[in-house]
Amino acid sequence: MPIGQPIELLCGLKLSNRIIKAAMEESLGTVDNQPNEYIYRLYERWAKGSFGLLLTGNVQVDERYPGLMTDLMVPTAMEESLGTVDNQPNEYIYRLYERWAKGSFGLLLTGNVQVDERYPGLMTDLMVPSKEKIDIEKWKRYANVCQSYGTPTIVQINHAGRQSPMGKRPFRQPTIAPSPIPMTIGDNILAKMLQSLIIGTPEEMTQSQIDETVQKFVNAAEIMFQAGFAGVEIHASHGYLISSFLSPKTNKRRDEYGATPKDRMRFLFQIIDGIRAVVPQSFAVGVKLNSADFSTGGLTEDEAHDQIRWIDEHGSIDFIEISGGTYEAPAMMGTEDQSRPERTRRREAYFIEFAAKVRRTTSIPLIVTGGFRTRQGMNDAILSNACDLVGIGRPTCLQFNLPELLLDRNITDEDAQAIRYDIRGTKIFNLLPITGVGSGIGTLWHNWQMHRVAIENREPDPTLT
Repeated sequence: MPIGQPIELLCGLKLSNRIIKAAMEESLGTVDNQPNEYIYRLYERWAKGSFGLLLTGNVQVDERYPGLMTDLMVPTAMEESLGTVDNQPNEYIYRLYERWAKGSFGLLLTGNVQVDERYPGLMTDLMVPSKEKIDIEKWKRYANVCQSYGTPTIVQINHAGRQSPMGKRPFRQPTIAPSPIPMTIGDNILAKMLQSLIIGTPEEMTQSQIDETVQKFVNAAEIMFQAGFAGVEIHASHGYLISSFLSPKTNKRRDEYGATPKDRMRFLFQIIDGIRAVVPQSFAVGVKLNSADFSTGGLTEDEAHDQIRWIDEHGSIDFIEISGGTYEAPAMMGTEDQSRPERTRRREAYFIEFAAKVRRTTSIPLIVTGGFRTRQGMNDAILSNACDLVGIGRPTCLQFNLPELLLDRNITDEDAQAIRYDIRGTKIFNLLPITGVGSGIGTLWHNWQMHRVAIENREPDPTLT
């Protein structure tokens, strides 16, 4: 069957099948935002799951700018939200990924790991410390747990940019972005007050800050190579820092980083080139991109198509993961489905039509993540040549060995699908006049499932309300 076929990435990394455990917020970072026992336990479960690849939750490259305070960080990936006080890998992360490692995935992609501890996406993000502060043994253990059953694991590295909340920086120190345009979470007084208190207005990055941030991504990738991971994925979607450089809505610069649509790619290209200069060719480097921002004035599909063409021409990338939306319009969570044409809503994957269009533009392997639930839908996506690999996120929080079911030829296509479940009690939150609250509750519910495995050492519970 198509999803069971092996594939070799451009760097030579061989995957046993086409099923990817996609990045999610694990939210397991502790006070130091480093890998810990929770992370180890979680990924040990995924490691057993027979995936072709594991992709971690995002790891932040600058500890001043987390996405969540529980992100893993490189101090100076789906968020697991299992970082503890140091935002480093821990027992919870190990436990979670050990479960996924057993799940027969062809590849594991971690939740996003922040490259700058000042700018987390969440305070529980894992973060990559500076080379002087790094406890490399925690990251080596993280890599070993994830890959203990033979599944390659790639770390998603990130900088939250203007979407980073207060908490890791001195009081009222703003976050950073290509232009001083704040994130909008609503037009009402409550939303504006929360935006001002929690996120604020970013400052426009200087050349010095751009150079510093590029180096943080480079350092993070080098540390992941030294720890033994198979590669990194540069998070350039969902409104985070790199994504905000790529979008005309958030990049109003008139210099070499924004004067033209191709100039908006310069920041990303400098990061790619910097990473390639310090890691061997066999170390995979991928990028996650938006197919569109799905907001007025944001990145369009035509512009995203051009960006993929320019990446193809630039080279040095082993795969492209296609997603879409920002936290102002979270299409990546499926919240935009009802506004799309009926023929699009009938398809399983959220971004498969865009992938089919750009397939004619690039030969770089494409991953489509979001919406896949059945073996038939995944096989159809690969047979149509719209993508080379399929990413599965949220269902793997309940079924850590989902690939084993999907790849079992003794199970009919009708039965070879992810568990169906309904998250009860979330619709009322959609009535709140704050963008993304309803979808955020869905994210929190899946965090709880991961935490049951990683922290409580219990099985997931789809009836949880």
